[in-house]
Amino acid sequence: MFFKKYPVVVALAATTFFCTPLMASPFAYITNQLDDSVSIIDTQQAKVVGSVHVQGKPAGVAVSPLGDKVYISTPEAHGFAVLDTQKQAVTHTVPVSEGALGIAVSTEGKHIYVADWYNNNVDVVDAQSLKVIKTIAVGKSPSGLVVSPDNHWLYVANRLSNSVSKINLDSLIVVKTTFVGAHPFGLTIDSTGQRIYVANVQSDDVSVLETRSLQNIATIKVSILPYATALALNDSRLFVTNQDDGSVSVIDTQTLKNLGLIEVGTKPEGINTHPDDRHVYVANWFDNTVSIIDAKTLKVVNTIKTGKGSRAFGQFFGK
Repeated sequence: MFFKKYPVVVALAATTFFCTPLMASPFAYITNQLDDSVSIIDTQQAKVVGSVHVQGKPAGVAVSPLGDKVYISTPEAHGFAVLDTQKQAVTHTVPVSEGALGIAVSTEGKHIYVADWYNNNVDVVDAQSLKVIKTIAVGKSPSGLVVSPDNHWLYVANRLSNSVSKINLDSLIVVKTTFVGAHPFGLTIDSTGQRIYVANVQSDDVSVLETRSLQNIATIKVSILPYATALALNDSRLFVTNQDDGSVSVIDTQTLKNLGLIEVGTKPEGINTHPDDRHVYVANWFDNTVSIIDAKTLKVVNTIKTGKGSRAFGQFFGK
C-alpha cells in the first residue's frame, strides 16, 4: 500500500477555517493524510493560517505555475482534488484511477500528470476540462513525477520496477527507461534540466541521472529509507528525507559527497524548498509537523504544527 492507515483517524469538519487573514506571501500546502486535510502555511508568519478538508486520504501535491490552484492526489477517492487558492476551498474533485498518488503540473499549467500506482501508468489530464486525454504505460507502481523546466519531458519513478522513465511531452510517449536503486520514490530535477536526483527507498541511496541520455552518473549512500529530495542554494545542495531515522541528508552536488545529517521530526517524508532558495521545508509524518531548515547553516530554524499524518509528497509551494 502506498498510503498508511492507523486505527484512529481524526477528521476535520468539511469546511475551511482560518486563523488569520491571508496575506501576499508564499504559501506551503501540506497534505495531512490521516485527517483528510491540507494545512496552509504562511511562510512570512511561519504558521498555519488555514486548513481545507480534502476527502480521500490526500497525499501528493502540485501547485500550478500561477499559484492559483493546488492539485492534491486523493488515493482513496481515486483521483485528485483542485483547491482554489483565492477561495481557499476545493472547487473540483476529479476521478482518475484507483491508484492516484504522485502528481505534477506542466510548466505552462495546461496539463496535470497523475501517477497510477496500481495500473502502472501516468494519466494526462487537461487542466481546463479536467478530463483524462491520454494514459501512458510506464513501470510498476509509478510514484514521483517531475516535469523538466523547458516543459519537454516528464520523468517518472517506477517504484516496483526499480527504474525511472522519460516521457516526451509532445508525443506523450516513453522514450527511455533506466534502472536505478531499489524502490525509487521521490525525485527532483535541477533548474537547468540537466540532472535528476532519485531517492531509492530500499537501497538507502540516491541515484544521480543525466537527463539527456538518462544515464546514471553516480549513486550516493544516504541514511535509512530515503523518501524524497529537494535542491537549494542555486542547486548546490541536495536535501534528502530519511524516513526511519528522523533525519535529512545533505549532499554537495558538485562533489556528490555527503555533508552530514540534520535531525528533524519523526518519519520525514515530503520536502520542498521555499522560493527564497534557502529555506527547506520537511513534512514529518509521525510528529504532525513541518521542520524548516536553513540551507546555509544546515540547522532547523523552526518547527510548525500541522495536521495528522503530514506527507506533502511533491511540489507544495505556491504564491
